[in-house]
Amino acid sequence: IAIFSQVMRPAKSLSDAFSNIHSGIAAGERVLDLIDEKPQIVDAPDAGTITDFTDSIRFHNVRFSYPGRPVLKGINLTIPKGKTVALVGPSGGGKSTLMDLIPRFIEPQAGEILVDGKNINSVTANSLRALMGMVNQESILFNDTIFNNIAFGKTGVTMEQVETAARIANAHNFICDTEHGYQTNIGDRGTKLSGGQRQRICIARAVLSNPPVMLLDEATSALDTESEKLVQDALNNLMKNRTSLVIAHRLSTIQNADMIIVLDDGNIIEQGNHQQLVAANGIYRKLIDMQTFSS
Repeated sequence: IAIFSQVMRPAKSLSDAFSNIHSGIAAGERVLDLIDEKPQIVDAPDAGTITDFTDSIRFHNVRFSYPGRPVLKGINLTIPKGKTVALVGPSGGGKSTLMDLIPRFIEPQAGEILVDGKNINSVTANSLRALMGMVNQESILFNDTIFNNIAFGKTGVTMEQVETAARIANAHNFICDTEHGYQTNIGDRGTKLSGGQRQRICIARAVLSNPPVMLLDEATSALDTESEKLVQDALNNLMKNRTSLVIAHRLSTIQNADMIIVLDDGNIIEQGNHQQLVAANGIYRKLIDMQTFSS
């Protein structure tokens, strides 16, 4: 009995070890498969680079379909430099798809997208994406310090630069209230921070990159009212003197946009500023009335 009681524990540990080894092997295979995966979107052999943005982003008869479902049906749209353009409309209308086409996360089946007159397929994806900053609905953060999360992707960044970016993003005050300030670890995917705080860290990262083009996809939709106000103020600071494409379901956040595009079922149904679209008494007016009534 004594020998049996002593053997039980190492025998159990041995079986657990075999289980962990098999789990590790399976996970390793998945990681290696992912590393070996070839990108579907590759640069053309003679692709050049684009270093600046001076004029406009233009969609010319752009079409895109997922298997068995057309999403964009001949989009013609110009986003001039320095203007804020908002995309609104019912869910499933193609707003996020249209935005994802600009940095070449996906490619259209027909038509072309031009940046300063250059087809984006004729320039390298890295140089194209370097012109763009992105703030999405879901914050992408890492298990590291606040400083490193804001400075992510940059080298030689000083504390003064990070602090300036955090102030513009309305993040400096809450960062100073954390245990170690900018050296505070925020946990896996930023779990130690609230939703609004995580989003402001992402905005600070975009501010630090200082890109000429901003792509904002539902950046405030998952936040409570107080956090939304702080994040919206940060986004307004971020969009100053920049070209911005904004997707918004809360229409109150984009009423000052230079141009509002109403997208429904893959087509541009209406476009104009807030006053023009309200006066047109179309889909945009109905969306405004629904949100005003529900609030």
